[in-house]
Amino acid sequence: MRNASSFDIRSRFQEGIEELGHRWGGYFALGALLLVLGIFAASYAYYTTVASVLVFGWVLIFAGVLLGVMSVTSGKWSGFLLSLAAGILSAITGVMLLRAPLSGAATLTLLIATFLGVAGIFRVVSSLALQFPNWGWSLLSGIVSIVLGGLLVGSWPQISLWFLGFYVGIDLIVHGFSWCMFALSVRSLSREIETEKRIPRAA
Repeated sequence: MRNASSFDIRSRFQEGIEELGHRWGGYFALGALLLVLGIFAASYAYYTTVASVLVFGWVLIFAGVLLGVMSVTSGKWSGFLLSLAAGILSAITGVMLLRAPLSGAATLTLLIATFLGVAGIFRVVSSLALQFPNWGWSLLSGIVSIVLGGLLVGSWPQISLWFLGFYVGIDLIVHGFSWCMFALSVRSLSREIETEKRIPRAA
């Protein structure tokens, strides 16, 4: 029973890999597109920063309106006022970002810097206290986060004019590269499986 079960799992895995292998070109094209967009976004970081803040502002407005409508139509709910207040606050924040995107970029950059610093300190302390397997990498990651957060705070607010756009660009490049590597690895595995299936037939 165990052998039959493991064979069934292996067979399903191979079928899944083969199916993905037939679509590797689409995944590779997606990765290439993300790479191009990432390079473009990082090259024009200032405009990407403004665009990112504007998109985020519209998202907050939409979320605030949706939350307000849901709170009004939810009937006699005890959290009605809190939900409505959250929706109004979200919409107001979105409007403020649309009216002053550069100021919004400065605020978001400061929030990211604070998050990096706090997360880095937490990683360093937990790594030194617990010393779990390979804790040195976590310690190094925490130190890097603290340094990056400190650099952002030290260069704020001037760095906020391009940091968000550059960050978005780098993120797109990393995701694009990951998709390209995924597509190539899936294609390679699919060809290996097809080769293994042909060998018994030829014998």
